[in-house]
Amino acid sequence: MQQDFDPEDDLPIITFRNQHLTPAVQIAPKWKKADLPFVNSECNVIFTNEKENDSTPQSYFKLFFDDNLIQHITDQTNLYSTQQTGACINTTFTEISQFLGINIMSGIVRMPSYRMYWAQETRYSPIADTMSRNRFDKLRTQIHCNDNTNMLTRDHPDYDKLFKIRPVIDALKLNMSKIEQEEYNSVDEIMVPFKGRSSLKQFIRNKPHKWGIKIFARAGVSGIIYDFEIYRGKGTVKETNLGISGDIVIRLVETLPRNLNYKVFTDNWFTSYKLFCELKKLGIFASGTVRIARLPGCQLKSDAELKKEGRGSFDFCTEENENIFAVKWFDNKTVHVVSTYIGLQPIQNVKRWSSSEKKFIDLPQPYAIQIYNKYMGGVDLNDMLVSLYRIKIGVRRYYLRIIYHLIDICIVNAWLL
Repeated sequence: MQQDFDPEDDLPIITFRNQHLTPAVQIAPKWKKADLPFVNSECNVIFTNEKENDSTPQSYFKLFFDDNLIQHITDQTNLYSTQQTGACINTTFTEISQFLGINIMSGIVRMPSYRMYWAQETRYSPIADTMSRNRFDKLRTQIHCNDNTNMLTRDHPDYDKLFKIRPVIDALKLNMSKIEQEEYNSVDEIMVPFKGRSSLKQFIRNKPHKWGIKIFARAGVSGIIYDFEIYRGKGTVKETNLGISGDIVIRLVETLPRNLNYKVFTDNWFTSYKLFCELKKLGIFASGTVRIARLPGCQLKSDAELKKEGRGSFDFCTEENENIFAVKWFDNKTVHVVSTYIGLQPIQNVKRWSSSEKKFIDLPQPYAIQIYNKYMGGVDLNDMLVSLYRIKIGVRRYYLRIIYHLIDICIVNAWLL
């Protein structure tokens, strides 16, 4: 007997090799009308939250974007300028630090054109006195992060679309993983605003920035990002039987400690029955909104039935084998939430505005939905904070736009720490 999964179906399949038996028998999850049994979800970690007395804003920033990374950019910029022009640009660690600082300052003191920082009528001394405009332009042209002579051709099976900034990505991932991680984490997507030419560019209609480069990230409830993966199409992450959305979650929890009762929250693009079963095997609790089609065999009341019962009505069930809880709640519209550690109780009231009664009313809300609303927004919080002082000097090269956004994330992480 061999166990396998059908990539076109959510149901595990047991395949019998004995010719006298049925070729394939599907064993579906068994759901029953019951609350989730008690699960001990106490996180087995003592969080220190230690701070050094001599810490400065810059020292927190360099926990992520460290001196080794700046020195690497310095060396690669000198190498690239020599390869391109035959003459080395002779930049230094200090100058590259100043170059990055000027870009960061552009998100705080904004001007329509970056050249206005040096113009006589609009001169801004903290930038203009640090570096000449011509030198800044030259560095903008020559700055580099990787040796182009090592780049594989596009038809090579190991070709990396992010080769030009791979050292920066790998260094930041490593440094982020060293930070003490929070108990409650969320996985979501970030759009890096970009309208230039790139095969990485995506269009998502309902996003504030519809055109851009997509980053999947895992953040704590405080907004600190601990891991990320830039979407580059096929090959973004190692493929399994969970689909691209599930594979991304599994990839982003690789740096999360196992069997210590850490929690991960996802939205309905990521959540599935198979994903949550896999997270349970890894010793990680999970909750998330879900599309009902991804809960095979789960029968909950229809939208019409709940609407007839009124706002605040709900229906629920629990999968017997894996102890996965599912609830459907009706407010202005229905929402499905599934969890491996939170059930129905305790039900608490939440205030909602009633347009018919012209006042706030109390609605009963299942506990699984309360907890999801409380802990899901970490990635969105980081993205909002980045947007407040985003590096504003425009670039046409996609990899520089990604680097600038990663720098913004590092600044927000440092500020939150």
